[in-house]
Parts: sequence; C-alpha cells; structure tokens
Amino acid sequence: MITVTVIKSPKVECKNCHEAHRVVEDAIKEFPNEVSVEVLISNTPEAQAYGIISTPLVAINKKIYSMGKPVIKDHVQSWIKKELGK
Repeated sequence: MITVTVIKSPKVECKNCHEAHRVVEDAIKEFPNEVSVEVLISNTPEAQAYGIISTPLVAINKKIYSMGKPVIKDHVQSWIKKELGK
C-alpha cells in the first residue's frame, strides 16, 4: 500500500488545493486497495517536514511529485504506477 499525501493551504479559498485533493481522490480509484490518501494542512508540523514552499503539494510515499501548481489526473496516475512498479 502506498500513500498519496496532499498538502493544502489553511485558506478556505485555495481553489488549486481543493482541486488537487479532488483530482487525487479521482485518480486513486484506478488502484483499489493499493493506495490511500492523506490530507495535511500546510501549517502543521507534519506538512512542514516536507519543506513545503507553496501549495498544493502532492507527494507519494513522502516523495514530492508536485508543488505549487495544478495537478493533472493522468500525471497522478502515472506517478502512482511508478511507485507501485507497474
């Protein structure tokens, strides 16, 4: 099982953060029982451990794949396949 972490801004109006979370949730549907999602808020110690500079951040098994830009479903699925060795 791998974990996809989405780090969001604490600001409610961060549309890219909400969209990144939605895209990740949609992307993992292709990998039932292989992937879990963890959502962190950027001002928490757990999120700060990633060295976050901007949100949204998407990491898989603590490896950062995207930071500060919109997330694309096909890319997320590709990253997951890479981490799963598929």
